[in-house]
Formats: sequence, structure tokens, C-alpha cells
Amino acid sequence: MSMADSLHVAVFTDFHPATLGGVQTAMRSLCDSLRGRGHRVTVFCPAAPESAATDPDIVELRSVPALTMSSGGPVVLPTRANRRLIASAFAERGPIDLVHTLTTYGCGIAGIRAAREHAIPVVQTMQSRDDTVIEKYSPAPYLAAVTMRLLHGWFVPLRHRPVSTGDSRTARLAWRPLIAQAQATDRVVVPTQHFARRLAARGVDRPIHVVSNGIDDELLDRIHASAAPDANPDAPLRALWCGRLSAEKRPLEAIEVVRLVADCTLDLYGSGPLTEQVGSATADAALNGRVRLHGEVAQSECLAAMRDHDVLLLTSDCDTQGMVLLEAVAMGLPIVYCDPELAETVPEAGGALVPDPSVETLADELKSLAHDRTRLQAMREALAPHADEPRQSRHLAGILAVYAAALADQSEARSDRDR
Repeated sequence: MSMADSLHVAVFTDFHPATLGGVQTAMRSLCDSLRGRGHRVTVFCPAAPESAATDPDIVELRSVPALTMSSGGPVVLPTRANRRLIASAFAERGPIDLVHTLTTYGCGIAGIRAAREHAIPVVQTMQSRDDTVIEKYSPAPYLAAVTMRLLHGWFVPLRHRPVSTGDSRTARLAWRPLIAQAQATDRVVVPTQHFARRLAARGVDRPIHVVSNGIDDELLDRIHASAAPDANPDAPLRALWCGRLSAEKRPLEAIEVVRLVADCTLDLYGSGPLTEQVGSATADAALNGRVRLHGEVAQSECLAAMRDHDVLLLTSDCDTQGMVLLEAVAMGLPIVYCDPELAETVPEAGGALVPDPSVETLADELKSLAHDRTRLQAMREALAPHADEPRQSRHLAGILAVYAAALADQSEARSDRDR
């Protein structure tokens, strides 16, 4: 099939598009952009939240009662019932030209299996640093890694031992599902070079393509068209934190950072398993109302808030790219961060990378910025030439090129079999 033709892409994800999060935001942007180019997209995912409107382009897979993911979402397994549901949807909605899996859990596994059963090319996006998240933040790291490895391996076995890279025993186990998932696909997409190197170093030999996530162009146009608020240089430093309220994102540490910086306020946007603890921490009288929790908000509201703040405080130390980073770049918001891997996404001089992720080190950086606001202006000027780089339109061609390569691989394989 020529890429000039309209494709029908089946997207498999373990997060419903109506829920909030970086993966969901990137997925919505990708799907909307594909549809805007005339392609058809059908999303296979867990059931929607009760408040979500019905979407005819979504097929909801059956989840396991009483089980939830660490994010709080439902757990989907690649069961026979879901296999039949997918096959029925493929038959009714088809033909499907290509499967694109965006996660490596139950729905992602189901997508790979469906692609193989129906002889359809499959592309896998990988952007989860499960090894780091499990090793640093799981209550029982080794048990969690073993469980994931056994459950994933039941459906997608890894045919060879991963290349030894000096990882710990827990990290090696956590990497096995990621490697197996990548090896079971035709093409792999990752958002950053550093993650591509990690996969290749551990033995992934499928073609790996680096294509950044993107932000919806129309949304950015609407935000930029609105009047920007006036800055008050005499006000306290206004820090913003945005993400899922979970241990690996370190929202509680962000509050402790601002506790140590008297001339600073913090606005937190997001929800998750730590919502109650974060709410209690923000209510601490000793903070004098300097920290505010806004809960879940639409991406447009978060982008608008970025225009009214001085700095993004990014406390996570296990992101592959982070949609919030792309959003900050698009809004020209200086970034304080602690993970050196993220320097690939932060434009040079557009942020401050602290030497370690401790609360005290991050607080020292905010104190410095509160004292010398000229540094913030220099960061904004460094970010300005990069404002358009996160636009989805700048990255869609890369995704379509991956699709074309996967389709060409399939066509070539069929020709070889026919000879």
C-alpha cells in the first residue's frame, strides 16, 4: 500500500483517551493528527471513566474486576474473550492496515497478538522506564519485577537472554518484558536517543526509530493567541509542578523543596494515588498557603498556567521524555530538573540541571533563581527559538515514515514467499 492512500490504524493502549496523563496526551495528539491527514484510527483500550462520552472510534476491552494498575486504571489481560472481541472489531471495522501499540501491558500485548494472528504489520512505541520505576519506587522491587516478567512472558516469551549491561538483578528482570515486547514487533518507536541506546544495548535488534511525542497544533495556536499575563518581578518566584501524583513523579518532594525556599510559591496540577497525601502536605499551616493543589485539569489549562509561572519544577528522575517538558518548551517556561537523561529534551540554556535529585539541591537552585531573576529571562530567550519544535505536525511525518517502512517490510516478505 502506498502512503498516499488512507490507512486504517488500530491503536492499542492500556490508558483510555479520556483519562489524563502524559501517555494519553501524546496518544490523543497522534490520533487527532492522523485523522487530520485523512487516516482512520480505531483505539482499543480499557473501559472509559463514567464521565466520558461514548466514542465510536474506541473499542473497549474487558478488564479484570477488582484489579487496578499502579496508576489506578483498570487492568486488561489478553484473554480469549478479548481476543474474540478484537477479531470481531477487526472484521466489522476492517480492513486494518497496521497495528500501533503504545504500551507494553495487557492491551499492548493483545495488540501484538492480534497483529500476528491477522498478518498485519505492528509498530510499538516504547517510552516507559519500568526498570527505574520498579527499582526505585516499588514497595517490593524484586517481587514486582518477577511478577511482571512472568506475566508478560506467559503471553510474549523472550527467546534469548538479554545482553548483560551490568544491571542489577531487579533491573534485569524489569527489562525483560520491554525487550520481549520490542522483539515481537516489526518496528520500534522511541521518543529519545538515550532510550534507543538503552534498548539496543540490551539486545533489541528490531529497527528503532526516534520520533518525539508532540502537542496538538490547534491547541498551541489557541493558547498563543490569548493574551499573556503580565509578570510581576516583585512577586515570589512562581513554580509549577504538573504530573501524576505518584511516588516516581515525586510530588511530595516538590512540596518539600518549596518549603525550603521562602520567596517561592508552588502550584501542583494532577491527580493519582498520592492525592490524599499531597493534599495534606499542601494544607500544612507552616507553608502559609504558598503551595496549592489544583487537581486534574485539561491540557489547555495546564498550558495556560505555564504562561503565568516563572519556572517548571520537575522532580521526576525516571522519565524517558515527559510531555510536561515539551509543554514547557512550547510555552517558553524555564525548567529546573534533576535527571541528566532529560537534557536531550530541554534546549541548551533553557533550563537548569541540578547535580543530584535531592530536595536540598533543588531548593538551592530555586533560591538562586528567586534571587537573580535575570537568569529566568535568559532561559526564556534560549527557549524562544524552540517553541514550535513540540508541535505534532513536525513529528507526524516521522511516524508515517515508520508506518511506510513496516508496510514495505510486509510487502517484501510476501513477495519473497511468492517466489
